[in-house]
Amino acid sequence: MDISVKYYNDTEKTLFQAYPKANVLNTLTAGNVSIEKDELLAYMMFKEQGNFPGRRTYNDLRARIQQRLGDFDDHFTFNNGSIQALYNGNDMIGDFTERLGIGLGLCIVDKIEGLTQADWQYIPTVPGRNGHPTFDYQISVASTGANFIQAENKGSVVENNTSIPQPQTVRNHFKSIKRKKKYLRDEDLRNNVTLFSNIYYGTIAILDNQAASTAKVLLVDPTAIVLNMDPYKYKLITRLKHYLGEFEIIGVREFILKPLRERIKEIEKSDDYQKYNNVPIGMKNPKMIFTYMDKEMYAAVDTNEAFGKIFVVERNQKSYPFLVAYPKALIKLLINQNFEEIIKYHYNPDFMNESVQVLMLVWPKDYESKKMPDIKYVFDEKRKVYTATYYGKISHDESGRIFGLLDKEQELKQ
Repeated sequence: MDISVKYYNDTEKTLFQAYPKANVLNTLTAGNVSIEKDELLAYMMFKEQGNFPGRRTYNDLRARIQQRLGDFDDHFTFNNGSIQALYNGNDMIGDFTERLGIGLGLCIVDKIEGLTQADWQYIPTVPGRNGHPTFDYQISVASTGANFIQAENKGSVVENNTSIPQPQTVRNHFKSIKRKKKYLRDEDLRNNVTLFSNIYYGTIAILDNQAASTAKVLLVDPTAIVLNMDPYKYKLITRLKHYLGEFEIIGVREFILKPLRERIKEIEKSDDYQKYNNVPIGMKNPKMIFTYMDKEMYAAVDTNEAFGKIFVVERNQKSYPFLVAYPKALIKLLINQNFEEIIKYHYNPDFMNESVQVLMLVWPKDYESKKMPDIKYVFDEKRKVYTATYYGKISHDESGRIFGLLDKEQELKQ
């Protein structure tokens, strides 16, 4: 879908001309930018503004999926090749505009810097004598492997997103981003930080409820907070921690998770972390995908292209399966620990844009408690497991997450 990306004003445009990616920015701001709807959906469904507790278990993620599943349908619409709000700014709940700002903003920064959702984590502002002032945000931080990329993302729904001057809510977001600039610039000078070793993007996403409008993202130039870690090491650790957290939720077995946790700690503590490059963890070549996963609510995508878990959610007073899965090749990549391949990993296979098969398995001990009444399972005598097969379109993002509601509008074949 198309997003209009513009500099906030001519002053900001001038400031951005000093950025290493100035040519890319000028190209993006010359017209509309195309992003994948799935990428935006993934950020709004799964990404948090901060490291909230309660997202490390099956039930926690199921509850979060349940809560957010209808957000797009209930608050947004897609017309004219873009996204619009169903309500004006006064009627839109703040949580939705915040997550919209995060989703659209990070999608645009991903485009600029070649990142994925697996690259981002939040770091809080640091309190105390040696810390930074308390700001009204937490910083999204990623790394290209050579530079740190920081982002502050705001969102707003207004009556008309083409209005000039900008509506008051947008001007307030701009001031909020810019008010830290002098302090942070002074910090850079005090710490002798090389210009643009830490790159900071401010973004303000603006929607309205006009039927044919194009969503807009405005770019703001703040100054980055000082980060002292090696950017390559940071990117590696961030990706490893992201996948560890995801794999914990979908039921990857502990004989993989435990050595992965230990490897992350080893890399964090080591001054010579490259000695772990290409040193495998866990089992190297399991014969079956089942070796990786626990058996509860297991799902296989496209004949074992990917593995995952089914989350039972309620929608329109019915129970539906919601899939969260990852490619089998990705877990092998993490087991083998080739750092360069992990850092460069992007997932975007052509076949995922078509209908795919999802095989859902429920073991007999779980059948009565986990079965969904609207799905007819068949008992597989050979494997001693109940199965149901779904054919249809599911979503994915470039970090490798495969996800989506397997609803009755698609075809369930037995």
